[in-house]
Amino acid sequence: MKINTYVELKTFLGTEKGNEIVAENENYWKLIGEKGEIISEKNDKFLVLFDKNLDELNLENHNPIDNSLWISKSDLNLSESKA
Repeated sequence: MKINTYVELKTFLGTEKGNEIVAENENYWKLIGEKGEIISEKNDKFLVLFDKNLDELNLENHNPIDNSLWISKSDLNLSESKA
């Protein structure tokens, strides 16, 4: 995987579901199955710019680029297209 690759989130932090004590605004497991583009790479993690608006899902945007999250390579699948 490299920058400009299109990916799909298959898990978050290695699991398909968060535990029950996760705050709703940090329940990034809502993004499983969503697609995005890798826009940066650092230390075996990728900054993925999701097509989905994180604000609409009431998720925190922690990064300087809205709708992006640092994701481990193991949580991603390659996607053939945006659709």
